[in-house]
Amino acid sequence: MNILAIIPARGGSKGIPMKNIQKLCGKSLIEYTIRSAISSSKINRVIVSTDNARIAQVSKKAGAEVPFLRPKILSKDNSPTTETIKHAINFLQKKYSYEPDIICLLQPTSPIRDLSVIDNSITKLQRTNATSVITVAKIKNHPFASFWYSKGYLKPFRASFAKYYQRQKYPPLYYPTGAVYTFWTKNLKKYNSIYGPRIKPIIINQEDNIDIDTLFDLFIAEMRIRSWNTYSKKFHTTY
Repeated sequence: MNILAIIPARGGSKGIPMKNIQKLCGKSLIEYTIRSAISSSKINRVIVSTDNARIAQVSKKAGAEVPFLRPKILSKDNSPTTETIKHAINFLQKKYSYEPDIICLLQPTSPIRDLSVIDNSITKLQRTNATSVITVAKIKNHPFASFWYSKGYLKPFRASFAKYYQRQKYPPLYYPTGAVYTFWTKNLKKYNSIYGPRIKPIIINQEDNIDIDTLFDLFIAEMRIRSWNTYSKKFHTTY
């Protein structure tokens, strides 16, 4: 099978300028995702979709293909990711007569991935009737404990707010981490979506669930990489 990794990395990030090539423990942020994709035993092509020449240069040096610069119209804050993927596929079809069977969308803002996660997502997609497989984490701040804010007052998000005064009573909810979205290419034509109707999860640990949007997120990611293993070992000691 042709299994393609697409790493979307536009240059116009607002929270952290040129976020995708900011340094994280001495390496460009995007390099973590490129290396994860290259390390996969199943992915056989890795491309970066970017509108920025500097990001393209860094990505090529890290080992990814950058076969085009993405049009600016697909590189805005509100540009749909689906259209970015379609653009990449159409380009590869026309330029190289290449069409992937499976696509792994890997966001560079989620740099911490266990090396097995990408391959496991592909295997799960191939061996089940799933239309897509995505990484998710259990939600920490549950919406049932949330409030609307309107006209100067807080109003419970749900009328049954009092029923859920204990965290243990919350029904489990999961949200996508952004680390891995694996799906059949045909989903795009059949459903106009990367997901399709049958989404299988890969549930990851909270300590691996870091999505970098702000400078503080970048700080947390650096502390995670540098110190987490040493710090966590202190709590594995039997007293």
